[in-house]
Amino acid sequence: MKIRFSEPAEIIQPDSFEVERHFYEKVINAHAHTLVSFFMNMDKERIVERYCHLNPLINPEYLISLIEYKPRYIYWTGTDLFHVTTAEGNKKMIVIETNSSPSGQKSMPVIDEHQEMGGYRRLLEESFLPLINSKRLPKGRLAVIYDKNYMEVSGYAAVLAELTGEEVYLVSSFLGDEDPSLRFVNGVMELRDSNKNWIPIRVAFRYVTQKPWTRIPVNTKTFIYNPLIACLAGGRNKLIAAKAYDMFNAEIGAAGLKIFTPETIVNVNLKEIPLWVNRFGNHAVVKNPYSNAGQGVYTIINEKELKDFMEQEHHYKNFIVQSLVG
Repeated sequence: MKIRFSEPAEIIQPDSFEVERHFYEKVINAHAHTLVSFFMNMDKERIVERYCHLNPLINPEYLISLIEYKPRYIYWTGTDLFHVTTAEGNKKMIVIETNSSPSGQKSMPVIDEHQEMGGYRRLLEESFLPLINSKRLPKGRLAVIYDKNYMEVSGYAAVLAELTGEEVYLVSSFLGDEDPSLRFVNGVMELRDSNKNWIPIRVAFRYVTQKPWTRIPVNTKTFIYNPLIACLAGGRNKLIAAKAYDMFNAEIGAAGLKIFTPETIVNVNLKEIPLWVNRFGNHAVVKNPYSNAGQGVYTIINEKELKDFMEQEHHYKNFIVQSLVG
């Protein structure tokens, strides 16, 4: 996607969703694997029943309570999972990271062949719309704000317009834009249209990923899905996320549950990184705390890659070092 600064908000009309514009071509005629389709159509009670059948020491009521827990600040999320095998041959699913502005709808075949809007509609109908209907909101319009992935964000905007019968404003919010078409006035988001008018927004669906705290306040009157605090609490802050996994594991460990993650060392000074890479057998992953979508992540498996990393200019003093898994 080409970055164009200072572009006015685009208006997305109801009945404008086109499959070809919001899914990759190879996905349109693809079918989800039968196991994936079966799992996606299971209710949570059946998922818990199956899991507890394979893990009979787990309390199903406790597991249900975890699944039904509603976080206060983060309303939708995506998690990167790896299926790995230990040196002893044990297979596990591990969490690499969690994202507060996840992508993937454009890559996912529809589960229901009669519903062409796929996951776009499912997320908006089952999470976004019920949530905003329960909130006290300022006067204004609906919006989708983004800094990448136009194919997908425009899909959300088109489906939101279809479900609400309203026009939806779609506007970019790029890092470094000196004349953005997005601002906040007394906590209310406003977007600049093609006539240079500023339009108040009551609700915004956010897909702003690159340092969103540089242009979005933590506290706003406009309801933002997800709010910025979701990024600072771990959705963009890998340091806080690593600590959160450890704390949560301490809480659920007595119930026989655990989130598996790569061995993680936090708050590593740049000068200390070679020591930790050596500690992991010269195979490690180094991450800066706040990047996402593959940026700020360095896989190091030899001396040249370590040397190249150390010679780069970095914007952060401390890093995270993880064991390389596979």
